[in-house]
Amino acid sequence: MLSIRIRTQTAIAVLHYLSSGNVLQPVNFSLPEEEWKELLDKLEKGRLIRLLPDKEAGTLLSYELCRPLSEISLLDVLQTIHEPTRCSTSASETFSTCHGQTADKISILKQSARASLADIKISEW
Repeated sequence: MLSIRIRTQTAIAVLHYLSSGNVLQPVNFSLPEEEWKELLDKLEKGRLIRLLPDKEAGTLLSYELCRPLSEISLLDVLQTIHEPTRCSTSASETFSTCHGQTADKISILKQSARASLADIKISEW
């Protein structure tokens, strides 16, 4: 079972809220103010959201999506907010040399997990 952290759940809720044209009732975001601003900053730097002209950063109504929600994957969100996925790191050369076929199988599993996360679209969440 996939366990999603509060920060990830909040990021997904923000993206859904912005995709709705702000017609959804705002979610009760349970992040402290500093973490909230950090999350919005990461989503903006990751090019998932952008600050609207003449708006103040750090307020949800000041942002819009950079692309349709149907084009944003769970992998995009996890990478943008720097959540560990452990599926994008490759085995060290030493590990590969020592463990041969096992290292190859682990690499295949990581590639498969990464592809699966990329296939999960936030719009389907």
